[in-house]
Amino acid sequence: KQWYQRRVAITGGFLLSILCACVASKDVTILVIKELNSGRTGPSYDSVVPVLNIADDAKLIDVMDKAQAEGTFSYAATLHARWGAYITTIHGVEAKSAQKQYWQILGGDEMSPLQLGASSYEPANGENVLFRLKTWGPPGDH
Repeated sequence: KQWYQRRVAITGGFLLSILCACVASKDVTILVIKELNSGRTGPSYDSVVPVLNIADDAKLIDVMDKAQAEGTFSYAATLHARWGAYITTIHGVEAKSAQKQYWQILGGDEMSPLQLGASSYEPANGENVLFRLKTWGPPGDH
């Protein structure tokens, strides 16, 4: 929250301080590519989900929760006590760990892999965040 104080003159010369709580908000767009190992970050996307008026300090998981509550996005995750949410399913498409699949999260100005997970990453106002299905392991191993 951002706080500021404004003084308002009242009849008789008295000053009254009014404390206004102004909640800053941001907009974030969730993008999804379901194609396994597509390697691309640009269109076409399987889903484009704008999430508006989120608290300025919201983490990515908060953005995802709001979109899910609004019915525009669906996901499932496994919660790890230390590392936070591990995204397992998006829009009904499960990343199959037995096949070394995972949902890679990309964002920022360069649309590059995030160094933090959904529970820790704080997207900026106007940011696009991309989820794309990927496999891990040495090249040629997938």
